[in-house]
Amino acid sequence: MKPHVMIVGAGLLGYGVLELLMRRSEDVRITVVGTDREQTRRRANLALHAVTQMGYYPSVEADQVDLFDVDRTAELIARVAPDVIFTTASLQPWWQIFELPKALAEEIDRASIGPWLPMQLTLVYHLMQAVRRAGSDAKVVNAALPDVTHALLDTAGLAPTIGVGNVANVVPGLRRAAADLLDVPLRSVQLRLVAEAFVSSGLKNDHTVNGAPYLLHVLVDDVDRTADVSVPDVVRLLSTRYARIGARDGTRLTAASALTVLDAVLDDTGAVVHAPGPNALIGGYPVRVWRDRVELALPEGVTEQQAREVNERAMVFDGIAEVRPDGTAVYTPENMAIIEKFLGYSARTVHLDESRAQAEELGAAYRAFRDGLS
Repeated sequence: MKPHVMIVGAGLLGYGVLELLMRRSEDVRITVVGTDREQTRRRANLALHAVTQMGYYPSVEADQVDLFDVDRTAELIARVAPDVIFTTASLQPWWQIFELPKALAEEIDRASIGPWLPMQLTLVYHLMQAVRRAGSDAKVVNAALPDVTHALLDTAGLAPTIGVGNVANVVPGLRRAAADLLDVPLRSVQLRLVAEAFVSSGLKNDHTVNGAPYLLHVLVDDVDRTADVSVPDVVRLLSTRYARIGARDGTRLTAASALTVLDAVLDDTGAVVHAPGPNALIGGYPVRVWRDRVELALPEGVTEQQAREVNERAMVFDGIAEVRPDGTAVYTPENMAIIEKFLGYSARTVHLDESRAQAEELGAAYRAFRDGLS
C-alpha cells in the first residue's frame, strides 16, 4: 500500500511541505489536519490545484483537529492510521517577532528562542500523548524546536522520531561555499555538520556566532577534505556571498529541508541528511534515515559523546541552561531578562506539565506588548 502521511498544521510551513510532498504524485497518500476544517480544506485544495497544473495527481484529504483534546486527536490518528505524522504545530511561530519594528525585533531576538520554549513545546506534547493513546506506531517528524523539545519529551517517553530544519537549513549555502573555495563541482561536496539551533540560525547572519561551538567537516566524493579548506572562510561566505532572506520567507527553505527527511523515511533509503533532535538528542546532526530507524552519520574521528557535548554547550546560547531528567527545562537568566525587559514576563524553569499555562501567559504578554505599540 502507498505510505500515508498526516500533516498536522496547515500554516505557512505545513502548506509548503504539503505542496512539495504532493509532487511525489501518486505514490503517497496525504491527510492534512488543522484547527479550522473549512480553511484547511481550502488550503489543501489550493496546493492540489497548483500541483495539478504542473502535471501531478496526488491524493489528499483534509480534516480538523484540536490538539488540546487528546482523546479526540487519538481517535483521529487511529482512524486515519498514518505511517508518518509531520507536525508543524506551535502556539506562536518563531519568526513572529520579526513582524515588529526592525530595531525592536532585533533587540528581542537577542533572547534567542529558549525563553519562547512553551510556545513550541505545548502542542507537540499534546500530540505525542495522542499518538501513544492511539497505539500508533507512526514515525513522528516535528518542526517545533526539535533541538530541545525532543529531549524534554523523551523524559516522559514521548519523543518524536526526528526533527526538521535548523541545522539542515545552512547546509546548502555551506556546501556552495566549500565548493567555491575548493574549486570542485557542487555535486561532489557533502558536509557533516553538528550544530544546535542557535548556531544554525546565527551562521547565516554572523559567522562568529558569539563563540557558540559547532563541528563542520567537508567531504569531496566521500573523502574528508576539511584540512584543505578554512572553515571560518566557508562560514564567512554563507553570511556574505550566499546570504539569504530569513524569518517568514525562510520557511521555504525549511520546507525543502523537511522534505529530505520525509523522502528518506518514505523511501526507506538510509539517505544521509541533516536534522535536529534525532533519537531525542539535543541539537542537530548528520544522520542516516530509514523507515524504521535513525542513526548518526558523524564524521570520522568524532564520537557521539563529543557531538552531544558540542550541542549541549551551544544550547546555553539559545537560553536553555539545562534539560533535567524530570522533564524540566531551566532558562538562562541573561536570556530571560531580555524577555522580562520588553514583555514583563519571566520564569526560571518550565516543566512539561506547566508548558500550556506558561505559553498562555507568555502569549498574552507578547500580544499586549505588540498591541501597545500601535
